[in-house]
Amino acid sequence: MTNMKQQDGNRAVRPKTTLKKTARHSAVKEIPPPSTRGWQHALFILVIALTTFVCLKPAADNQFLKTWDDHVYVTNNKLIQGLTTKNISEIFSFHKDLQKLTKNYHPLTTLSLAINYHFSGLNPGSYYLTNIFLHILNSVLVYLLIFLLTDRKIWAALFSGLLFGIHPMHVESVAWISERKDVLYALFFISGMILYYFYVKKKRMKFLALALLLFFLSVLSKAMAVVFPLVMVLMDLLLERKWSFRALIEKIPFFIISLFYGLLAIKIQSEGAIGEWRIFTLMQRMMHASYGILSYLTNFFLPVNLSAFYPYPFIDEQGFLPLSFRLAPLVVVVILAVAAVTLFMKNRMFKVIGFGTWFFILTMILVLQFISVGQAIIADRYGYIPYIGICFIIGSWGTYLVEQKDFRLKLSGIFLAGLMMILLVFSAVQTHQRSSVWHDDFALWSDALNQCSDTRMNLIRTKCAQLHLDRGDYQEAFKEYQTIALLDPKEHDALERIGQIYGEYYHRIDSSLVYLKKANQMNPGDPWLLKNLGVAYAMTADYPKSLECFLSAYKQLPDDTSLMQNISISYRAIGDLSRSDEFARLSHQKK
Repeated sequence: MTNMKQQDGNRAVRPKTTLKKTARHSAVKEIPPPSTRGWQHALFILVIALTTFVCLKPAADNQFLKTWDDHVYVTNNKLIQGLTTKNISEIFSFHKDLQKLTKNYHPLTTLSLAINYHFSGLNPGSYYLTNIFLHILNSVLVYLLIFLLTDRKIWAALFSGLLFGIHPMHVESVAWISERKDVLYALFFISGMILYYFYVKKKRMKFLALALLLFFLSVLSKAMAVVFPLVMVLMDLLLERKWSFRALIEKIPFFIISLFYGLLAIKIQSEGAIGEWRIFTLMQRMMHASYGILSYLTNFFLPVNLSAFYPYPFIDEQGFLPLSFRLAPLVVVVILAVAAVTLFMKNRMFKVIGFGTWFFILTMILVLQFISVGQAIIADRYGYIPYIGICFIIGSWGTYLVEQKDFRLKLSGIFLAGLMMILLVFSAVQTHQRSSVWHDDFALWSDALNQCSDTRMNLIRTKCAQLHLDRGDYQEAFKEYQTIALLDPKEHDALERIGQIYGEYYHRIDSSLVYLKKANQMNPGDPWLLKNLGVAYAMTADYPKSLECFLSAYKQLPDDTSLMQNISISYRAIGDLSRSDEFARLSHQKK
C-alpha cells in the first residue's frame, strides 16, 4: 500500500515536473521568428541607407541658392561664422535681426549650420552631405518606428523606411540647405515617438523623460514639432492604452512647451510671413486647406510635375476658385469621418487606417495655408513627417493581406505589393533626377517655370531676372522683366527695372522715363523709385521735376548721402546756390 501510494504520488508529481522542464527547455531553445532576426535588421537598414544615399548623391554637388534663403541662413548669416560663446548665446536668444530675416526661431538648426561653417566654411558640399546623412538617419528611424507600431512586421518597416528615404517629395528638405530644419526636427521627433512607444509598453519614467527632451530639441529645430503631444494621444489610441488621470498628467509638460513655442512662432511670423486675414475669405481658406490635403495625398502616390513653387490659384471675377478647390472640402470631410470612425474600432487593421490618416493630418495641419504663410499654397517639404502616416497604412495592409490564407486576400496583397514596388522604383528615379534640379538658382527656377508659366509665376521670373542682373547680363534680365510686365501690366517693380535698364544699359533716357513714370503712377510712395525717376529727369535736364522727386524721396531716406548730393546738384542747376551748398555740406557731414 505504501509503495502504491508512493507510486501514485510520484505519478502526481511527474506531470508538473515534466511541464516545467518542457517550458524551460522550450524557452531556451526557442528560435525567434525570421522577421526579428538581427541580421535581417542589419541588412535592411543597410539597404535603406545605401539606396537613399545613391538616390540623393547628386545633391552633394549642389551650390548655395542665392535667391531662396541660403544667403539668410548661411552665406550672409554672421551668427554661424564662429562657434564662440557669444555667437552660441545669440543663436539661442530671441535674436531680433535673425527673426526679422527668417521669420522663425530655430536655434538648434542655426547651431548645426554653425558647426558646418566651423569645419568647412562656405563649401556647400559639407552642408548638403550633412543633410543627406540626417535624412538617412531619419529613414532608419522610420524603419524602427514602423517595425514597433506594426508589432514587428519587418517587411512593412522596410517598405516604409525605404519609401521615406527615396520619395521625391522629400528632395526639397534634403537638397536645399535652408531646409536643414526639416531633417533635424524630424530626427528628434521620430526618436521621441520611439521613446514614447517604449514608455507605454514598459511604464518606465526614463523613457518619458527622454521623449520630453527629444520633443524639446525638435521644437528648437523647427516649430512644426509642436504637434508632438497630439501624436502621443494618437499613439495611446493605436496601442489601446487605457485612459487614466496619469495619462493626462504626464502630457502636461509636453503641452506647455507646445503652447509656448507655438505662440512664439505665431508672434514672429505675424511680423511679415503671415498674410493679412482679409486677403481670403473663411470659405476660401477652407478650400485652400482641403486642396492642400488632397494635393499631398496625390503627390504621395503619383509624384509627378513637382516644383519648388506652387502658386495660389486664380480667383475669377465672381470670387470663385476653380472647381477642384470647391469640391475639395467635401472629399476631406469624408476622409476625416472615415479616419475618426476607424481610429476607435476594435479591429486592429481598421485602427491602422485611422491612426495613419490622423497622423498625416495633424502633423501637417499647421502648414495647410488656412492661415496664409508665404506665397505658395503647398510645398514639397511640408510632407516630410506627415508621409510616415501613409507609409504606415500601406506597409501594414500590404503585409497583412499577403499573410492571409484566403486566396483572394493573398492575391490582393500580392497586387498591392507589386504597386508598392512600382512606386519605389519610380520614386528612386524621380529623386535622383530632382536632386540635380536643386543644383543652382537657374536650374531650380527654370524647372519651376516649366511646370507653370502664367502670371502667378512672376515671383520666380523676378528672381531669374535678378540673377541675370547680378551676372551683368542685362539683355536676359530685360527679357524677363518685359515678360513680367506683359503678363501683369500693373507690376510696378518690373516697370521700374525696365526703366532702369533702358537708362543704364541702352542709354535711352526717353524710354526710361516712360516706364519709370508708369511705375511711379502705380506706386507713388516708393522712395527708391522716386530717386531713379529723379535721376532720369536730371539726365534730360528737367531739373525742377528732378528736384521734386529727390525731395520727396529725401523725406523717407534722410540719411542717404547720394540722394543729398543729387539734391545739391539739382538746386545748383536751377540757380539756388545756398540750398545747393547746404545739402553738399550735409552730405559731407553724413559721410
